[in-house]
Amino acid sequence: MDDILRLLLMVSIGGLIGYVTNKVAIKMLFRPVNPVKILFFTFQGVFPKRKDVMAISLAETIEEELLSTDTIMNKLLNEETISSMKEKLITTITEKIAEAIPPMAKMFLGDNIDTMIQNFIDKDGDKLFDELIEQLKARGKNQLDIKSLVKERIDELDFVEFEKIIFGLMNRELKYIEIIGLALGSLIGLLQYFITIWI
Repeated sequence: MDDILRLLLMVSIGGLIGYVTNKVAIKMLFRPVNPVKILFFTFQGVFPKRKDVMAISLAETIEEELLSTDTIMNKLLNEETISSMKEKLITTITEKIAEAIPPMAKMFLGDNIDTMIQNFIDKDGDKLFDELIEQLKARGKNQLDIKSLVKERIDELDFVEFEKIIFGLMNRELKYIEIIGLALGSLIGLLQYFITIWI
C-alpha cells in the first residue's frame, strides 16, 4: 500500500511540476510587460523585450512571403476590375464631352455626336487607359510600403492586446504544451519511482 501511495505521489508531483513549469514558461513569454528589477537581475517577457525586432521580422516576412506590393496591385487591378473601370470611364467621358459641347456646335455636328466621341475613344482610348493603369501600378508600388505599414501597426498595438491575439490564435497549441509538460513530468515521476526501487 505504501508503494502504491508513493508511486501516485511521485507521478502526481512530477506531473504538477511539469504542468506548472510549462504554464509559467508560456506566461513568461509575455510577462512582465515592463522590465522588473530584482536585486542584480532584470526580468521582462521575451516578446515585450524583443517587440521591435519581432515587428521588423514579422513585417519583412509578410512583405516577402505573403503580401508583396505586386500581389496587392495585381489583386486590385485584375482584368475584370480594369475592364469594368474602362467601361465606366468611357461612358463617363462620352457623357461629359457630349454635355460640354454647346448646342450650336451640336447642330453643325449632327445627331451622331455620341458615335463620333465613341469612335475617337475607341481609336486611342485603349492606349491611354493602359498607360494610366501602368502609371497607377507604378505609383502604387512606390507608395505602398507593406513592411512599414505592418511595423507601424504592431508598434501601435498595446502589448496586452497583442498577447490576447496570440493566445486567441494559439490557445489550443499552448494548452497542448501544458499537457505535454504534465505528461512528461508524470513520466519522470514514474521513472524516479522505479529508480528508487532498484537502488
